[in-house]
Amino acid sequence: MTDYSKIVETVPAEKWAPLSEQLIGIILGAKNDKIPNSLANTILLHMKNGTAKDKAGLTALLEAAVLLDADKTTAIADLANKINPTSA
Repeated sequence: MTDYSKIVETVPAEKWAPLSEQLIGIILGAKNDKIPNSLANTILLHMKNGTAKDKAGLTALLEAAVLLDADKTTAIADLANKINPTSA
């Protein structure tokens, strides 16, 4: 099982907000809708509370984006890794 919070930790905090927006775009544009209800509820709670751009919110968004469109999410993660190559 992937530890998405550890992946989020490799991204500089100043990149979390733009990454969050990109992941939300992937989630909303996904053709497949196979996301567990508990994960969807977690994301909605983070969005409602304004915490979608912090570590916990970004972790949930990353998990959902990987489930819905792993290829696009991987491309974004690769870009984030290039932005912060010392974390690799």
